[in-house]
Amino acid sequence: MARVCLICEGSYPYVVGGVSSWIQDLIKSNEEHSFSIVCIIPNEEFAKVKYEIPKNVVEIKNILLDKPYEISHLKVLRNKISFKKFEEDIKSVLNFKSNDSEKVLKVINKISDKKYGNPLEIIINESFWNSLLSYYKQNYEDVGFNTFYWTYRNIFLNIIALAQEEFPLADVYHPVATGYSGYVSVLAKLKNGGSLLLTEHGIYPREREEEVIGAKWIEKEFKKIWIDFFYFLSRLTYDHCDRIISLFEYNKGLQIENGADEKRCEVIPNGIDIQMYSEVERERLPGFNIGSVLRVVPIKDVKMMLKGFKVALPKLRDTKLYLIGPTEENEEYYKECLELVENLELKEFVVFTGRADVKKYYKFLDVLMLTSLSEGQPLSILEGLACGIPFIATDVGNCREILKEKEEGEAGIIVPPTSYSDLGEAIVTFFQNREKIKEMGENGKKIVAKYYTKKQFIDSYKELYKELGE
Repeated sequence: MARVCLICEGSYPYVVGGVSSWIQDLIKSNEEHSFSIVCIIPNEEFAKVKYEIPKNVVEIKNILLDKPYEISHLKVLRNKISFKKFEEDIKSVLNFKSNDSEKVLKVINKISDKKYGNPLEIIINESFWNSLLSYYKQNYEDVGFNTFYWTYRNIFLNIIALAQEEFPLADVYHPVATGYSGYVSVLAKLKNGGSLLLTEHGIYPREREEEVIGAKWIEKEFKKIWIDFFYFLSRLTYDHCDRIISLFEYNKGLQIENGADEKRCEVIPNGIDIQMYSEVERERLPGFNIGSVLRVVPIKDVKMMLKGFKVALPKLRDTKLYLIGPTEENEEYYKECLELVENLELKEFVVFTGRADVKKYYKFLDVLMLTSLSEGQPLSILEGLACGIPFIATDVGNCREILKEKEEGEAGIIVPPTSYSDLGEAIVTFFQNREKIKEMGENGKKIVAKYYTKKQFIDSYKELYKELGE
C-alpha cells in the first residue's frame, strides 16, 4: 500500500467541477492506497466540503494563502542584521527567469527559516526592501514603486508562507497542477522524501496568463511579473518531477516546450464509467433542447453562449437552453449572466438549474455545448458523448481531438473561442438536421468506448502508484 498525498489549489473537495470529480474517482478507485489531501485555499470560508470524502482519505490539510500575521518588532530588528548577507540572493530570484531551480530553492529555504519569524516579519525587513529597491531602479524606475513593491510583497508572502508549512508524510506526492500546488509538492518532496507525480489537466501558466492579461486589478506594467512568476513555478515543478502526465499529446508538447524533460512525460487520458452513462435511457421530448454542464464562471464564457443562443433563436422553434451546474462560485459573474439573459430577452428560453444530477438532463437533451476560453480534457464532453449526445465546443484544450476523431467519425462541431456568431450557426445546423444529431451521437459513443474508459485511466494510475510508491 502506498501513501499518496494529493495537492490541490482551489479545487477538491471544496469546488465542484471536472478536476474535483477526477480526484474523487481516483481516490475511490484506489482503495488499496491511503490518501492525504493538501488543499491550498484563499481563506477559511472557502472550506465547505462538496463531496463525500472516501474512507481511504486519512487527512485533509488546509493551507490558507490569506492569513493575518502579527509582527514582533524585536524579530524585525534582529532580521535587519541577519538578512544583510541575503540581499544579493534575494535580488537574484526577483525576475523569475532563473533556470537553476536548486539555487532558487536554497535562497527560499534560507530566507524562510522560522527563526526569522513569520512571513510578514521576514518580508518587511530592511534587506528585503533594499533588494527590491535595487531591482526596481535597474528595471522599473519609470513606473510607480508602490504597486511594484506590493506586487512582490504579495508574491513572496505566499512563497515564504508555503515554505514554512509542514506536509503529510507520503510515498508519492501528486499535485494536480503546477502553480502553488506544484511548488508545495516540490517542498514536500525535498523535506520528507518520496516521489513526485504531476498530472496537468490544463497548462497552468497559460491559463493564469490569460487571466492576468484580462485582469483589471493588475496594472499593465506589472502583469509580466505575475506571468513570469507562474511560468517559474511550472519550471520548478517540472525539474523535480519523477513523472509528468498530461491528458493529451498537444499539452504534452507544451509541457516540454515549457521545460519538462521529455523522458519523464507521458499521456494518460481522462476516463469515465461507460456503463453508468450508457445506461441513461434516452427519451425524446418535444422541441429542441440544448444543454451545457458547467460552473457559471468567467472561464466557461457563459456570456458568449447566451449571445450565440440569441443569434440562433430566430431560426429555432420550441427551444430551451439548460445551464446545468453550480452558480455560487462567482456570484458577481452569475448576476451579470442573469442581467444578460434579461437584456437579450431570453428569460423564457434559458434555465439555470444550479447544482443538479446531470444524468437527469442527459436523458432528453438533443445537443450539448461547451464555450470555454480554456480547457484540458473536459469530462462533460466524455459524459455527454457516452450518452449519445453530440457537442458544439470551442477550439480549446482537447475538444477538437475528441470531437473530430478520424476513425470513428465526427461527434460534434468546433467553433472559435468567443465567436458567438459561429456558435449560433452551429446551433442552427443541428436544429435543421436531426440525422446529423443521431449520426454524431452514435460516433461519440464509439469514441468514448475506444479511448476514454475509466478502467484505462484507473489502471494507468494504479501502475504509477505501485512503481513510484515502492
